[in-house]
Amino acid sequence: MSQFPKSAADEKPLRAVTFDFWNTIARVPTGAMTEARHRAVLAACESGGVEVEPKLVAASLEEVGMRWERSWAEGVHLHPHEAAATLVRALGVEDAVGQAVVEAFLGAGRQVDLELAPGIGSALEALGEKGIRIGIVCDVGFSGGALLRGLLAQEGLLDHFDGWAFSDEVGHYKPSPQPFEAALSSLDVRPDEAMHVGDLRRTDIAGAAAIGMRTTRYRGMHDDAEVGGVEADFVIDSHLELLELIE
Repeated sequence: MSQFPKSAADEKPLRAVTFDFWNTIARVPTGAMTEARHRAVLAACESGGVEVEPKLVAASLEEVGMRWERSWAEGVHLHPHEAAATLVRALGVEDAVGQAVVEAFLGAGRQVDLELAPGIGSALEALGEKGIRIGIVCDVGFSGGALLRGLLAQEGLLDHFDGWAFSDEVGHYKPSPQPFEAALSSLDVRPDEAMHVGDLRRTDIAGAAAIGMRTTRYRGMHDDAEVGGVEADFVIDSHLELLELIE
């Protein structure tokens, strides 16, 4: 665990910890989500009696993915349903088939195996036992908050969380203050009473620090090598190290 100089805000009692979702709580194998969406969209078209070339599906998914990457980088929110509508137009499908494609695209995340961060369950349980309120601040991509809560429920983790802010429900991406503020409001705590844990400097660390939260960069699933980015108060490789920070 690495520790960096902290602000005076760190003298406040810690009442809450918020977590990023992707590459902090969980991840999926590289390319698995795209493959699942490709299969699901093709199946939806075939079920509706519409033949669509697999290459067209792949190209359309790539187009939608690039649009999201640009929007996310620019901080302009793209709702998953907007992305799905773009996909439907690119494929040229309509009516019931179009709706089936939307549902297949948005729900494909349920078909991918979720890999939980090592020790996350034990860390969440221990934080709860210490009276720490726990939340999520997540840029969802195309898998909305409802789907991610469902995945957490399947893994037996959902009940550990007292509040959350998913980008499709808040309408903003990190590092904008709105997602962090929404999560803190749901937890009924002030920024100087909370810590955010995430893997990305640009979104997680910079956004949380900007509103006065303490920050921890988790690199157990992804080590953000951004040069010159805002560094966190703490850098950890295991979520169990959070318990040391609380002490």
